[in-house]
Amino acid sequence: MVTVLLAAGKASRMGAPKLLLPYRGKALFLYALEAALASSDRVIVVTGYYQENISEVLKPYTDAVEVIHNPHAEQGQFSSTLAGISAVPHGESFIIAMGDAPLVTPNHYHQLFPLLGSYDAVRPCYHGTYGHPVLFAEHLREVILASSASSTMRGLLSDRKVYRYDSEDSAWITDIDTPQAYEKLIREH
Repeated sequence: MVTVLLAAGKASRMGAPKLLLPYRGKALFLYALEAALASSDRVIVVTGYYQENISEVLKPYTDAVEVIHNPHAEQGQFSSTLAGISAVPHGESFIIAMGDAPLVTPNHYHQLFPLLGSYDAVRPCYHGTYGHPVLFAEHLREVILASSASSTMRGLLSDRKVYRYDSEDSAWITDIDTPQAYEKLIREH
Protein backbone atom coordinates (compact mmCIF):
# COMPACT_ATOMS: atom_id res chain seq x y z
CA MET A 1 0.00 0.00 0.00
CA VAL A 2 1.27 3.46 -0.91
CA THR A 3 0.33 6.56 1.07
CA VAL A 4 0.49 10.02 -0.48
CA LEU A 5 0.84 12.45 2.42
CA LEU A 6 -0.01 16.02 1.50
CA ALA A 7 2.19 18.62 3.18
CA ALA A 8 2.23 21.39 0.61
CA GLY A 9 -0.29 23.97 1.79
CA LYS A 10 0.27 27.60 2.62
CA ALA A 11 -1.60 27.39 5.95
CA SER A 12 -3.19 30.77 5.28
CA ARG A 13 -5.92 30.29 7.91
CA MET A 14 -3.29 29.43 10.52
CA GLY A 15 -1.05 32.35 9.63
CA ALA A 16 2.05 30.20 10.20
CA PRO A 17 3.51 26.91 8.94
CA LYS A 18 1.02 24.72 10.83
CA LEU A 19 2.75 21.43 10.07
CA LEU A 20 5.77 22.61 12.03
CA LEU A 21 3.86 23.66 15.15
CA PRO A 22 4.97 21.82 18.27
CA TYR A 23 2.72 19.07 19.56
CA ARG A 24 3.78 16.74 22.36
CA GLY A 25 7.45 17.41 21.81
CA LYS A 26 7.69 17.24 18.05
CA ALA A 27 6.39 18.86 14.87
CA LEU A 28 2.67 18.29 14.35
CA PHE A 29 3.29 16.83 10.89
CA LEU A 30 5.39 13.98 12.26
CA TYR A 31 2.35 12.31 13.82
CA ALA A 32 0.68 11.98 10.42
CA LEU A 33 3.96 10.85 8.87
CA GLU A 34 4.66 8.19 11.48
CA ALA A 35 1.12 6.78 11.21
CA ALA A 36 1.56 6.53 7.44
CA LEU A 37 4.98 4.90 7.76
CA ALA A 38 3.66 2.31 10.21
CA SER A 39 0.78 1.42 7.90
CA SER A 40 2.18 1.62 4.39
CA ASP A 41 4.78 -0.08 2.24
CA ARG A 42 5.78 3.29 0.82
CA VAL A 43 5.11 6.92 1.79
CA ILE A 44 5.27 9.80 -0.67
CA VAL A 45 5.35 13.22 0.97
CA VAL A 46 4.29 16.14 -1.22
CA THR A 47 5.79 19.49 -0.26
CA GLY A 48 4.99 22.92 -1.62
CA TYR A 49 5.02 26.01 0.54
CA TYR A 50 7.61 25.69 3.34
CA GLN A 51 9.47 23.03 1.36
CA GLU A 52 12.79 23.76 3.08
CA ASN A 53 11.26 23.66 6.56
CA ILE A 54 9.40 20.40 5.90
CA SER A 55 12.50 18.85 4.33
CA GLU A 56 14.48 19.73 7.44
CA VAL A 57 11.95 17.95 9.66
CA LEU A 58 12.03 14.96 7.29
CA LYS A 59 15.82 14.47 7.50
CA PRO A 60 15.62 11.58 10.01
CA TYR A 61 13.13 9.85 7.69
CA THR A 62 14.93 10.27 4.36
CA ASP A 63 15.47 6.53 3.93
CA ALA A 64 11.79 5.82 4.57
CA VAL A 65 10.00 8.43 2.47
CA GLU A 66 10.01 9.80 -1.04
CA VAL A 67 9.65 13.57 -1.15
CA ILE A 68 8.07 15.23 -4.16
CA HIS A 69 7.91 19.00 -4.43
CA ASN A 70 4.84 20.55 -6.01
CA PRO A 71 6.08 23.75 -7.66
CA HIS A 72 2.45 24.73 -8.32
CA ALA A 73 1.13 24.47 -4.76
CA GLU A 74 -0.57 27.84 -5.20
CA GLN A 75 -3.02 26.07 -7.54
CA GLY A 76 -4.52 24.27 -4.57
CA GLN A 77 -4.68 20.91 -2.89
CA PHE A 78 -5.58 18.91 -5.98
CA SER A 79 -2.39 20.05 -7.71
CA SER A 80 -0.47 18.48 -4.81
CA THR A 81 -2.58 15.35 -5.12
CA LEU A 82 -1.61 15.14 -8.79
CA ALA A 83 2.08 15.52 -7.94
CA GLY A 84 1.92 12.73 -5.37
CA ILE A 85 -0.24 10.34 -7.38
CA SER A 86 2.16 10.60 -10.32
CA ALA A 87 4.69 8.69 -8.17
CA VAL A 88 2.28 5.90 -7.21
CA PRO A 89 3.16 2.75 -9.19
CA HIS A 90 0.63 1.43 -11.72
CA GLY A 91 -1.56 -1.33 -10.34
CA GLU A 92 -1.30 -0.36 -6.70
CA SER A 93 -4.04 0.79 -4.36
CA PHE A 94 -3.18 3.96 -2.51
CA ILE A 95 -4.18 6.27 0.31
CA ILE A 96 -4.31 10.04 0.34
CA ALA A 97 -3.64 11.46 3.80
CA MET A 98 -3.25 14.93 5.25
CA GLY A 99 -0.19 16.21 7.06
CA ASP A 100 -2.30 18.27 9.46
CA ALA A 101 -4.15 15.28 10.96
CA PRO A 102 -2.12 14.40 14.06
CA LEU A 103 -4.71 12.12 15.67
CA VAL A 104 -4.80 9.58 12.84
CA THR A 105 -2.98 6.42 13.91
CA PRO A 106 -1.94 3.21 12.16
CA ASN A 107 -5.17 1.69 13.48
CA HIS A 108 -7.17 4.17 11.39
CA TYR A 109 -5.41 2.98 8.25
CA HIS A 110 -5.96 -0.66 9.16
CA GLN A 111 -9.69 -0.07 9.60
CA LEU A 112 -9.92 1.02 5.95
CA PHE A 113 -7.91 -1.72 4.24
CA PRO A 114 -10.42 -4.60 4.45
CA LEU A 115 -13.31 -2.41 3.25
CA LEU A 116 -12.10 -1.62 -0.28
CA GLY A 117 -13.20 -4.85 -1.99
CA SER A 118 -14.94 -3.89 -5.23
CA TYR A 119 -15.36 -0.23 -4.26
CA ASP A 120 -13.55 2.63 -5.97
CA ALA A 121 -12.70 4.24 -2.64
CA VAL A 122 -13.28 4.11 1.10
CA ARG A 123 -13.96 7.38 2.90
CA PRO A 124 -14.23 7.65 6.66
CA CYS A 125 -17.14 9.69 7.94
CA TYR A 126 -17.82 11.16 11.37
CA HIS A 127 -21.37 12.45 12.00
CA GLY A 128 -21.92 13.24 8.33
CA THR A 129 -18.52 14.86 7.72
CA TYR A 130 -16.02 13.07 5.51
CA GLY A 131 -12.45 12.81 6.76
CA HIS A 132 -9.03 11.37 5.97
CA PRO A 133 -7.17 9.29 5.09
CA VAL A 134 -9.05 8.03 2.03
CA LEU A 135 -8.30 4.67 0.43
CA PHE A 136 -8.43 4.40 -3.38
CA ALA A 137 -8.59 1.44 -5.75
CA GLU A 138 -5.67 1.19 -8.15
CA HIS A 139 -7.69 2.15 -11.26
CA LEU A 140 -8.41 5.62 -9.86
CA ARG A 141 -4.76 6.56 -10.30
CA GLU A 142 -5.30 7.13 -14.02
CA VAL A 143 -8.60 8.93 -13.41
CA ILE A 144 -6.93 11.33 -10.98
CA LEU A 145 -3.96 11.93 -13.29
CA ALA A 146 -6.33 12.73 -16.17
CA SER A 147 -8.03 15.44 -14.05
CA SER A 148 -7.13 19.11 -14.02
CA ALA A 149 -5.43 20.82 -11.09
CA SER A 150 -8.65 22.72 -10.43
CA SER A 151 -10.54 19.47 -9.74
CA THR A 152 -11.65 18.43 -6.28
CA MET A 153 -11.66 15.03 -4.68
CA ARG A 154 -15.30 15.49 -3.78
CA GLY A 155 -16.16 16.04 -7.44
CA LEU A 156 -14.00 13.16 -8.60
CA LEU A 157 -15.67 10.73 -6.19
CA SER A 158 -19.22 12.03 -6.61
CA ASP A 159 -20.15 9.50 -9.30
CA ARG A 160 -17.98 6.64 -8.06
CA LYS A 161 -18.77 3.59 -5.96
CA VAL A 162 -17.52 4.80 -2.57
CA TYR A 163 -17.80 2.95 0.71
CA ARG A 164 -18.77 5.39 3.43
CA TYR A 165 -17.16 4.16 6.63
CA ASP A 166 -19.18 5.68 9.46
CA SER A 167 -17.23 5.98 12.69
CA GLU A 168 -17.68 7.57 16.10
CA ASP A 169 -14.01 8.59 16.12
CA SER A 170 -13.51 12.32 15.54
CA ALA A 171 -9.82 11.78 14.70
CA TRP A 172 -10.88 11.20 11.08
CA ILE A 173 -11.97 14.84 10.77
CA THR A 174 -9.53 16.53 13.15
CA ASP A 175 -7.30 18.69 11.02
CA ILE A 176 -5.43 21.68 12.34
CA ASP A 177 -6.30 24.59 10.08
CA THR A 178 -6.77 27.51 12.48
CA PRO A 179 -5.24 28.81 15.71
CA GLN A 180 -8.46 27.78 17.45
CA ALA A 181 -8.16 24.19 16.20
CA TYR A 182 -4.55 24.08 17.36
CA GLU A 183 -5.46 25.43 20.80
CA LYS A 184 -8.25 22.83 21.08
CA LEU A 185 -5.81 20.06 20.12
CA ILE A 186 -3.34 21.15 22.81
CA ARG A 187 -6.10 21.53 25.39
CA GLU A 188 -7.96 18.27 24.73
CA HIS A 189 -5.31 15.84 23.54
